[in-house]
Amino acid sequence: MKTFDLIIIILTFLFLLSLLFYLIYGKITERKFDVIAKKFAKQFGYMPFSMAVGKSGGFFFWGYKESYLICALFFTKFPATKKSLTPQEINFFKNLNRAEISWFYIKYIAIVIGLLSFIGLLVMFKLQAA
Repeated sequence: MKTFDLIIIILTFLFLLSLLFYLIYGKITERKFDVIAKKFAKQFGYMPFSMAVGKSGGFFFWGYKESYLICALFFTKFPATKKSLTPQEINFFKNLNRAEISWFYIKYIAIVIGLLSFIGLLVMFKLQAA
């Protein structure tokens, strides 16, 4: 077996494993998101559109519900975040206990690993074709 083939196998395995982990772990931790959504609704008096749609939108909108979390935790300086989230809402998400939000970081680290593996596969296939 060539080194190239071994790299392809490893990247494919990482991609599939991270995707499977993301889906299974996301389903297991859905209730943790619901707790955060209820806490948000209690503090601000409403449920953001993305949270409401994602919560009852089924599998198709499954990742969409966490867009508020993603924006508030990772992309606070982006213009779109500043237009859709108030500073109080951003602080709400940033001030959540580590135990309340750790599932989110684990889930998205897995998807980043999968995305990087997929990009690595694309690069490897392009190198093979060249």
